[in-house]
Amino acid sequence: MLAFVFIRVETDMGSRVISEMVKIKGLKEIHELTGDIDLIAKVEARNIDELSKIIFNIREIEGVQGTDTRIVLASIPLKG
Repeated sequence: MLAFVFIRVETDMGSRVISEMVKIKGLKEIHELTGDIDLIAKVEARNIDELSKIIFNIREIEGVQGTDTRIVLASIPLKG
């Protein structure tokens, strides 16, 4: 299963949060953003229980204010 986790981070804590997130198994990509969401993480999990554990691990990181998760129902590959 594929999901995207939107992460809000305390001011000036982005680098520290990212350095902890890269240790979490199941995270495939982390993107820094502008706007009210600071990071997006692409997550691959075998099932909902594994996804839940990954999200819990993200939320435990010092500096993470909150998360919002979207589970992918379908992916449409594009050419080029």
